[in-house]
Amino acid sequence: MRKSPYQSFSKYRERHHLKLNDVAFLLKMNQGNLSRFEAGKNSNPKALLGYHILFDLSIGNGLLKDVIHSSKDIIHRCFNLLELLKDKPKTIKNQLRIKGVDDIISRLTVSDEDYEND
Repeated sequence: MRKSPYQSFSKYRERHHLKLNDVAFLLKMNQGNLSRFEAGKNSNPKALLGYHILFDLSIGNGLLKDVIHSSKDIIHRCFNLLELLKDKPKTIKNQLRIKGVDDIISRLTVSDEDYEND
């Protein structure tokens, strides 16, 4: 069985003499989810970024794909929400919500033209 890249994360926490519930508190996460993350039973982009920030861990390409996958899922869900909002009554509040989701989509998506200009 292949070892999960997340299984060594508990060692970083232990080196800082922190309990699992300490890190769960710091990251505003459920302790059980964090435990499963450390055990390598699930990937969790929030935990991954949290450990990066707390313990100055680099996020290698292998681990980064989980964050990228999560971003793509969020973008997809933004488009789904946008469709749902467009079916709602055209109130000012709903129009503002649509604008808010549009702004998020614009920020999270990058066109090929933007890459060419960099």
